Amino acid sequence: MKNLLINSFIIHSRPYSETSIIFDILTESNGLISLIAKGIKKKKDGLLLQPFKELQLSYTSKGSLPIITKFEIINSFSRIKNKYLLIGLYFNELIYKFIPKGEPLPSLYSLYKNQLEYMKTTKDTTDVILLTFEAMFLKEIGYEIVRAHIQSSNIIWDKKYFYDYEVGFREVGNNHPSILISGKSLYHLLEYQFSLIDEIKGVRNIIKNIINELLGDRKIKSFDFID
Repeated sequence: MKNLLINSFIIHSRPYSETSIIFDILTESNGLISLIAKGIKKKKDGLLLQPFKELQLSYTSKGSLPIITKFEIINSFSRIKNKYLLIGLYFNELIYKFIPKGEPLPSLYSLYKNQLEYMKTTKDTTDVILLTFEAMFLKEIGYEIVRAHIQSSNIIWDKKYFYDYEVGFREVGNNHPSILISGKSLYHLLEYQFSLIDEIKGVRNIIKNIINELLGDRKIKSFDFID
């Protein structure tokens, strides 16, 4: 029975029995995987297995559900509280609902960790924090929202642009019935200059629509708490 060692973050958890918990964790090497912590509810250190702590886990791969055998906190983001806690839980829900199990995504692990570091020190607004992760997350899962459809050099700053899920951003008249953003805001979105976007609520509404379209019947419950 071989023990494996990984760095990870807890993304989601659910009860398995009266004493055990199944954890869905984001790892550097194996993407999102499920592990069981047997008897963890009876152990004093069980409360340490919480989100927003980078863990080094040992586990055995025997059986269909690998078992956590040992863990150590290597980096804590426990200062993430209040509104930042809700934002972090939203990030976790995006990962849990979008990422297939066992698909290696080392760049997503880095993005997630860097975003937690960013929230510890940033003075940016909540919308900038959210948009930064949302746009980068969509890029990580293969849906970069702008580059394939329009180039920043072709944008007219005082024109209005509409996002069509089928073809991307396109220029429209001011009386278009859908969510519109200015060419200036679109330019900064293309350049990942999120803090310079004036119409950030409008941009985030477009992002939310894209996320909902990609998920289909599944919904992001965190939307009710972060906006």
